[in-house]
Amino acid sequence: MRVASLEVVGFRNLRQVGLSCGPGLNLLIGPNASGKTSLLEALYFLGRGRSFRTHQARDLIQTDAAAFRVVAAMAGGDGRRVAVGIERNARELIARVGGVPTRSLADLARQTPVLLLNPDSHRLLEDGPQLRRRFMDWGLFHAEAGFLDVWRRYSVALRHRNAALRSGLADRLVEAWDGELAAAAAILDRLRETFCKALRGVLEPLADATLGQAGVRVDYRRGWPLEPSERDFPTWLRLGREQDRQQGHTRLGPHRADFTLRIAGRASSDSLSRGQQKLLVIALVLAQAELYRRHADDACILLIDDLPAELDPDNRTRVMRTLATLDTQLFVTAIEPGLLDAASWRDARSFHLANGAINAASPAGIPIGDLP
Repeated sequence: MRVASLEVVGFRNLRQVGLSCGPGLNLLIGPNASGKTSLLEALYFLGRGRSFRTHQARDLIQTDAAAFRVVAAMAGGDGRRVAVGIERNARELIARVGGVPTRSLADLARQTPVLLLNPDSHRLLEDGPQLRRRFMDWGLFHAEAGFLDVWRRYSVALRHRNAALRSGLADRLVEAWDGELAAAAAILDRLRETFCKALRGVLEPLADATLGQAGVRVDYRRGWPLEPSERDFPTWLRLGREQDRQQGHTRLGPHRADFTLRIAGRASSDSLSRGQQKLLVIALVLAQAELYRRHADDACILLIDDLPAELDPDNRTRVMRTLATLDTQLFVTAIEPGLLDAASWRDARSFHLANGAINAASPAGIPIGDLP
């Protein structure tokens, strides 16, 4: 799905903004505090129902506004079009798909598949496993029709088992949730392992293109020990029940899953510089975008904030050329138009922002002063 047009009202420092978006590269050009990142944030909120800058959605409402609204006309590769929108006022969040209100943000997310690369993206490799689980689960949500139901089923069983552990209830009441937890865990584990195998196949050529490193390995970790092999997950639950009770939570399971990246047998954190790790994260997110394209037979939306500040000119050029090979809609910010090479896109568009408003739009690479 691609954004054909976008309207943003009452969001942060943005004035009422309307964009007619290109299907490929869309450059957002302007000085600091001009609204470039806020525009990406509005698009991200539309696709995820949350911000990548704050946990408080009310903080996104403009000072003198009662609410903010983000509305987009989405166009699919099969020719279908659907209007999506999200609104936040002081009391509630309202989402719409096809003009019809929906209580499920999942309905909105399916129509607005958004990925993000920004200066904090290095945390995907450097922070704990929660971000990497979220990364796997985003891919599976869009690729596997039944994934969300299984994920919810596991989450409910885990919550009830943990409550039973903390309340001091008899073993039989804790055990009552073990079967449900294990059944959902088996499906989650299989799906995530399959995802990581597919990720490796897509990541290898992209890491070679962006980083110049071949042989990147994705190692999936399920969240409980593999050895001894005769112990399955229900057995680990039973044997660990007393320690789980002492600690007040379930210590093992898919909620502890993770994946690591290795190059030439070494962890990426040990073998790569900080700059190289940034390039590897870029390759990882591009691999996610490519997996989406293969499963959905359609493009996703990739938001890239401040790429010029993150990379030197040579690596920037390499990344831009790699991006041009992917069937992905891009929204990329930069302070100056000359910092990014748009020559590889025939249909690139450039939007110039200042003080929260779009002053002008042009084909990328054509200065505003040269337009008739």
